[in-house]
Amino acid sequence: MRAYVRRTFLVCMILFLVCGAVGAIQPPDLNRTVTIDGATELAAFTESPVAGGFIAAGATEDGPTVWFVAADGTVSGNMTVAIGNASTIRYVQENEDGYVVFTDTHDFVGIGPEGETQWTWHVPYGEVSSVDAVPAGGIIAAANYLNPTIYRLDADGTPLWNRSYADTSGAGLGRIQSVKAVDGGYIVAGYARPLIASADSAGLVMYLDEEGNVIWEERYGEEGIGYVVNINPLPNGGYIAPALTTADEAAVLILNATGAAVDLFSYPKRMELIYYADAAPGGGYYLLGYDASLVNDEPQFLALGVSTDGKEEWMHWFGDTPVRALVPTADGFVAAGENGEISFFTFHEAGKETDLSDAWMFIFVILAAMGAGYLIYRQR
Repeated sequence: MRAYVRRTFLVCMILFLVCGAVGAIQPPDLNRTVTIDGATELAAFTESPVAGGFIAAGATEDGPTVWFVAADGTVSGNMTVAIGNASTIRYVQENEDGYVVFTDTHDFVGIGPEGETQWTWHVPYGEVSSVDAVPAGGIIAAANYLNPTIYRLDADGTPLWNRSYADTSGAGLGRIQSVKAVDGGYIVAGYARPLIASADSAGLVMYLDEEGNVIWEERYGEEGIGYVVNINPLPNGGYIAPALTTADEAAVLILNATGAAVDLFSYPKRMELIYYADAAPGGGYYLLGYDASLVNDEPQFLALGVSTDGKEEWMHWFGDTPVRALVPTADGFVAAGENGEISFFTFHEAGKETDLSDAWMFIFVILAAMGAGYLIYRQR
């Protein structure tokens, strides 16, 4: 009888492991990695709707450089540009007449198709923390000096307006970390500076109209959020925002259309900081961040896939190479490293979704175990 029990238990365990492997979300496949030859730094990476591929920007030994990467990962060309004393490009976007770039000398520059400079505008005050393309043309940028400031440039580099946000609802703003162009205006994220020096900062999100006026504002101190690091709109409305709690733990806020927090996911044992989050085309979210190495305490970068309720589904480690961008694609994503490595990931077809719920899995295992037990009993 004891042998029968042991055999039954062994069969149950095997079935549980096999079924669990079948039902689990599979991690993405690393299809290929392309290294941009001659790149001393890759600082920006984005899609190219015109070419159907990607644009990368950074630096070579010859100076600031833009690279063109096809959808299959082929580096189809590059363009080195002379921009004053700039040594690298921090941001790049495509437009009808060429490209707009932002450099390490805090200059926005319009570049023609052959690399010729069309216009230049220097940010007068503050350190630029975020830049985004505006669908109507031009850019929106956030900078931080004495007070956070938003700058709006037209497609030809003409300054349209700028606004500082010194005080909005009883406490000054500490810093704007992220600004994104959305329907009808802009969404801004950062933190508010407390009135009392010993008090914690409060994570902040504001919605601005097209002229930079504050339409609504939400602060997340009551949710224990001290800083909102980045923000992106979600396809079905609302926003996703990686954040830091007042205890300096990595978290993600899911917000509704008016900024109210509807979900809060925390990953203190997985990531030290999440600096980018976006919707995954197949459902759920992509998170990009780093954790500290147990050996030398240096950042170890990773991408994490989570479900819509925040549960971890897969993870990919990039090691100690900073990942400057993660671009979702129809069947996976592309990650660009600071060292010029561009990695293309796709998912297993079977791993995109699972039809087996935990309850049905449990029932299946029990029934299978009972059947196996009966067969073993008949063989005695």
